[in-house]
Amino acid sequence: MVLAHLRALVVLSVGLLMWTGSARAAATDWAGDGHAAVRIITATDNIASASTLEAGLEFRFAKGWHGYWRTPGDAGVSPMVDWSGSENISGNEISWPAPHRLVIDDLQSSVYENDVVLPVKLYLKQAHTPVRIKASITYAACSDICVPFQAELTLPLPTGAEGTSTESALINSARKGVPGSAESAGIDVIGTRFAGTASGPALVVDLQSNAGAFVRPDLFVEGAGNGIPPAPKVELQDAGKTARLTVRLPALPPPDRLLTLTLIDENRAAEFKVPAGEAITEHSSVFLAALLSALLGGLILNLMPCMLPVLSIKLFAFTRQAGGSLRDVRLGSAATASGITISFMLLAASLVGLKWSGATLGWGIQFQQPWFLAGMAVLTVLFAASFFEWLPIGLPSSMMTFASNRSRGPMLEAFLTGMFATLLATPCSAPFVGTAVGFALARGPSEIFAIFLCLGIGMALPYWMAALFPGCVRWLPRPGQWMLVIRKFLGILLLGTAVWLIFVLWSIAGAWTAGITTALLACLLGYRALISAPVKGQIAARASRWSGLITAGLAIVPLVVSLSAVAPVSQPAADREWQVFNSAALPGLIADGNTVLVDVTATWCLTCKVNDLRVLENAEVRSRLHQSHVIRMRADWSRPNPYIADYLHRFARYGIPLDVVYGPGRPRGEALPELLTTNVLLHAIDRASVRDYSPKSADSARYSGSR
Repeated sequence: MVLAHLRALVVLSVGLLMWTGSARAAATDWAGDGHAAVRIITATDNIASASTLEAGLEFRFAKGWHGYWRTPGDAGVSPMVDWSGSENISGNEISWPAPHRLVIDDLQSSVYENDVVLPVKLYLKQAHTPVRIKASITYAACSDICVPFQAELTLPLPTGAEGTSTESALINSARKGVPGSAESAGIDVIGTRFAGTASGPALVVDLQSNAGAFVRPDLFVEGAGNGIPPAPKVELQDAGKTARLTVRLPALPPPDRLLTLTLIDENRAAEFKVPAGEAITEHSSVFLAALLSALLGGLILNLMPCMLPVLSIKLFAFTRQAGGSLRDVRLGSAATASGITISFMLLAASLVGLKWSGATLGWGIQFQQPWFLAGMAVLTVLFAASFFEWLPIGLPSSMMTFASNRSRGPMLEAFLTGMFATLLATPCSAPFVGTAVGFALARGPSEIFAIFLCLGIGMALPYWMAALFPGCVRWLPRPGQWMLVIRKFLGILLLGTAVWLIFVLWSIAGAWTAGITTALLACLLGYRALISAPVKGQIAARASRWSGLITAGLAIVPLVVSLSAVAPVSQPAADREWQVFNSAALPGLIADGNTVLVDVTATWCLTCKVNDLRVLENAEVRSRLHQSHVIRMRADWSRPNPYIADYLHRFARYGIPLDVVYGPGRPRGEALPELLTTNVLLHAIDRASVRDYSPKSADSARYSGSR
């Protein structure tokens, strides 16, 4: 009798151990602390004949704490999982249950609270083979502060009979919370379109419910830029059966962009994708406004500081034409205008090619490349030598044949002058230019070519006017001895341009590359001056026999040297007044009540230097920026930096300068015009510093901040 009882006790104990062991095999221990923790769970205890394994990442957040969705928004970090250490697993697919929106000081976040399970489908290499799940999980949990977490979890699963675990119910419940198709949620997507609003572009989505009425629908838009746009404006009609959701966007997305829309309303959720190119643009006037902006921007580009280096070429072209016939003036002006316009079309073609290749796009980014700077320095020095009459610029034989006609030679030279002027003008971002270029680069090839054509026409407009009304050029003084003096003076201006280009080259590629380039260009000038002297020595006479080869060698070697110098990613150092740009630090600084000025600049951006001298170094502005609650960040885009390029694109900008002011009143940032003024900057700081802005509250904040 006792023996029978002992045998029953052993069987019961073994069964109990097997039951607890199998339940334990379907889940790891929790990894984390009292604020947040995570574990792996599986829907089965054993590996049977199935080729997939249903699993889940279960997160547990304390009251008042939250984690983040796959697109976290303006702050936070989405969970990241590394499964590479697992055995017998060939791939994985994570599903994301519907989040809810959290808005703090206009910062938009999509979050999870309490307990949430992310369903995971694991693909097995072999069925009936043990599995060892190993996951390295990185995530963040936030309350008043954000805490990063790292968990290393391992779960071995043996082979055995097919069956479900106690955790399978959690996974099945989580799967029901993953947004499905619009049809499965009883929703018809009537249409999507882009519209222009007073606050900028917007996405309008019209929906109809085939089930219950809409209650409080929310729409998460992914793919329209960094983060997520704010909550939509909701208009319910037909007793809540139809809804129009209007979501304000930071900028119109490119037509090849695929937008992912997640609709959440009470206990149902749906996800659907919309190609941006298939969404109807509500107002064609948006495109017309962009064309007009490009035309005005190109015209204003002639007055920008970056045009100072090419001023010598333009002045000499007009003064030389002053003494010619009206026909010569008309043809020369038209040739220069054509050179400018065609250069812009070549720039457009280059940008289309770069966009197709997936490269970083930007206005003036060629000045980040050492080979371009060295090449432009060589061309500038060659033009200067021609102004000193040390180097008659020759053309290839095919062009010489074409230019042998007396009227064709000056036309071809004027055409090349227009192209050269365009290349030197590209680091500028004038008013309207940044808006037009941003609009173009966010769209397809046809829009890019149309916008850049208008930019070229705008910049060439003074020459087109001279071609249409050549008599106005005749008002300039007649050519004479004074032109020789002017010609040499303008040559000195061109040499100043070359010095500026070499300085930029030094700041980007280093002293060695800039020094070699400077030495070779000095030798080039000295050599051309020597062989062009009225009285040549014997050495100069011999050297002149090989003038073409020597000149070409001195011009080509700097290009070869610069090709070996790769512009590194910009890593500026902090100084006493300006911090290094760090967008991740902005939400915390704003939450603490600070006002932040972000200045995106570059060594080659002359407009940036003008902003520095006229505004940022202004005594009143400096006094305001030195207040304790005002923080300055500087992003140096002199060298390639995708981090800064992405930041520019966030404001639909593809060129610099860019100045953005953040604060309690402007948590998402307010982008300022390319050409700063003292009043514009100070008023922007006022608006950003006060949560509920009014002129009286701004004056009060300014007074209290300066005491």
